[in-house]
Amino acid sequence: MTVYWFMMAWVILFGILAQVSARKVCVGEYLGEEVYESRVHLFVAVVTFAVIVFFAGARSYVADTTAYIKMFNDYPLFQNAHDVIFDSSAREPGFRLFSILIKTYISDNYTVWLSIIAVISGICVMVPLYKYSCNFGVSAFLFMASCQFTWMFNGMRQFLVAAIIFSCTGLILKNKTLLYIIIVCILSTIHKSAFILIPMYFVAQGEPWNKRTLLFIGCIVLAMLFTSKFTNLLTDVVEQTDYATSVEEFRNTDDGTSIIRILVESIPIILAFIYRNRIKGKLTPIVKLSINMSLIASGLYVISKIASSGILLGRLPIYFSMYNLILLPWLLRNIFDKKEKDLVYYIMIICYFFFFYYQMEIAWGGLEYASKILNVKY
Repeated sequence: MTVYWFMMAWVILFGILAQVSARKVCVGEYLGEEVYESRVHLFVAVVTFAVIVFFAGARSYVADTTAYIKMFNDYPLFQNAHDVIFDSSAREPGFRLFSILIKTYISDNYTVWLSIIAVISGICVMVPLYKYSCNFGVSAFLFMASCQFTWMFNGMRQFLVAAIIFSCTGLILKNKTLLYIIIVCILSTIHKSAFILIPMYFVAQGEPWNKRTLLFIGCIVLAMLFTSKFTNLLTDVVEQTDYATSVEEFRNTDDGTSIIRILVESIPIILAFIYRNRIKGKLTPIVKLSINMSLIASGLYVISKIASSGILLGRLPIYFSMYNLILLPWLLRNIFDKKEKDLVYYIMIICYFFFFYYQMEIAWGGLEYASKILNVKY
């Protein structure tokens, strides 16, 4: 845990510096007056995320890293890779091609490979927060304290897809539907679960609590009412996807996403619903999108609990839950007055610290970290 606590301290320190040095920009109008929000300087934003990228790239062992390293070392060079790239029995041709090109033309050192993926993932998370978050420091803190950062250490292939699509937020805001779908289809060659982004793209469009989002809520209610049939349906679907090889392994041991995780990830959408009348006239396009994405994330977490599939279906919400990093700071800024706001910020920080400790130390039993290049092991 030493490495992760160091990362937390770094993110908090530079997150604070980012906000202190932030500039004010106009993001729209409310009641005839211009509304200004803080936007940090790009350099400080990069430095804030640099520590996560550095340790993610330098790792030799964290959870599934060993399997990824073995896979990379077994890949042939591009000249001899035809059978590997076009192997119909494998499910990630895009990821294999990407990795083989790195090994052939950049370096056959797995640390370089992991670092490139970490840089891409880190930048793709940082840029939307830099562009859209009204409080980058809080967003960066939430990325650490909610343990979403651990995806860069465990589950990096799916998170690479999630981060890239998160960086394409502007395409959703500009209604670039065709381009968005093309990108999703390309990313599905890295991780097939990306296809869920296509139907959810249409659910997330428009005003919060519109007919499409209410229909999505209705589907969740039906899933609760018909739990056993729904679970069997999901199992049949998942067995045909990228998770197929893991279904049998986890069928008898996975009891679904934890209630604590569901609660933590649902806080933003719960606040948005409770105070929907107070924020109604203040909603910007990015906030509307973030509310809808947060609703989808919470719904999928609930479904994963119903289906007792935290390891399989519980991984899907990462495509949507990163919008909570934008939504929660905005809600805290726009719901509460100054006296309430200070108290709520303190409560939020304390609660997320407790969650970080619980998730890392208790739920995961202390997430190990080892790096040969840094000569450290914790």
